[in-house]
Amino acid sequence: MCFVCHSKGEIFSVIISNATAQTMKKPKVKNHTILHITPHLGGGVGSVLLNYLEKAKGSSAFSHKVISLEYANEKAVTASEKVGFSLVDKMSSDHAGIMAAIAEADIVLIHWWNHPLLYAFLVRETLPHTRIIFWSHISGFSAPYVFNDPALNYPDLFVFTSPLSLEVAEVKNLREERKKALRVVWSTGGIEHTASVMPKPHAGFNIGYIGTVDYGKMHPHFLKMSSRVKIPDAQFVVCGGPSEKQIQKESMQYGKGERFIFTGQIKDVSNYLSEFDIFGYPLAPYHFGTCEQALGESMAAGVPPVVLANRTERYIVDDGVTGIVAADEESYVRAIEGLYRNPDLRQRLSENARKAALQRYSLNLMITLWENIFNETLRFPKTKRQWTGMQRGKNVSPANLFLESLGTHGKEFLCSFNTHDENDKEAAKDGIRKLYESSHLWNSKTRGTAHHYHYFFPEDKILKCWSNLTCIECNHSDNFSEDTNKTKKR
Repeated sequence: MCFVCHSKGEIFSVIISNATAQTMKKPKVKNHTILHITPHLGGGVGSVLLNYLEKAKGSSAFSHKVISLEYANEKAVTASEKVGFSLVDKMSSDHAGIMAAIAEADIVLIHWWNHPLLYAFLVRETLPHTRIIFWSHISGFSAPYVFNDPALNYPDLFVFTSPLSLEVAEVKNLREERKKALRVVWSTGGIEHTASVMPKPHAGFNIGYIGTVDYGKMHPHFLKMSSRVKIPDAQFVVCGGPSEKQIQKESMQYGKGERFIFTGQIKDVSNYLSEFDIFGYPLAPYHFGTCEQALGESMAAGVPPVVLANRTERYIVDDGVTGIVAADEESYVRAIEGLYRNPDLRQRLSENARKAALQRYSLNLMITLWENIFNETLRFPKTKRQWTGMQRGKNVSPANLFLESLGTHGKEFLCSFNTHDENDKEAAKDGIRKLYESSHLWNSKTRGTAHHYHYFFPEDKILKCWSNLTCIECNHSDNFSEDTNKTKKR
């Protein structure tokens, strides 16, 4: 079975796993342990993993343990007790404990993205003999959420959540032998909970948005575009966080914000989806998403989506068949107005969206694919692992961790790091400011930014400089390494 990806005239036929084209002869396995290591356990990735563990319980020859470097939210803790898997969080300062768990596991599955605690672990530590899989939860197109050669070459198998990632330059430039270690497993938390949603009578015409409410993901002109929609009784219902309060304040400049309703985080999306007429999901061109669970849930509920023509959305939504893919902001506005006037088209898109989502977002399929990959990985011998980048070892400074994570995308920061001339320092800081202005993603408090790394390593003076660009002095002298080595462990 293959996913076929169309982009810029190219067609990539992607083998999802060796066993999807034909049934793999499975070795006799019983209670092999899969150790999941994740930067944190919450949000979208958390939902995918937790739903997988619940669904796979009792039907798998594998047992699962989870280590979270940062936090595990209340939902995750409750799930571990209910489902019966081991969960330990706040492990970033206990590398010895992680090493012991790795040595005991048959396979280590690292849920991978640019997170400071994950890079600190991988770059600084030499892992005991083990089998390693990376499952990337980013597309890799938009810095600082990017791939680099050491990461792509580190595990036995590198698994993408979407075949679109095979188009990223770092992936395309891999040696042919290494490309044989690439796999794709579509990430889903399942859509059964929304597949049975039926429309409820409601007042007005509701255009809904569910997901990350932050300009690191949502299009920065979301409010402007929405305000230009000429539908008399339209309401824009925005569900999610974390920046909903700030964006709600911004909405007041558009007719005092009467058209916008901000709910914050919600526990049950079904109730909202049942009253949405359209799923208006315009994302920023630089967003980092791959499988867009919220989009899949809305389609499964029969809410026709209107999206912008970004790579990910173009792959998920078949324009004119399962939704509308708008070429630009003006087209987005016109598409919503057109669907308002054409209920028959809305109904047709709704029916097609349900069918497509049931296939693409099947949790059972994802479980089968992972079973195949686990069985394939068991055939690899356990080997020691050490990071192969320019920076590696226990004394790598936090600033160098950040630079390492960016691969070829950190030239502005590298220029700042290497210069000693005062005039050049100011010019380098101006370059970083311009980079910040180029994308809201760089200004996020998370997402692998300098601000994210500075949060976890507050005593690193270079990260502090890059984070706020207001420090008096960015000193890169030999004495600087002593300061960075005093970084608090979290």
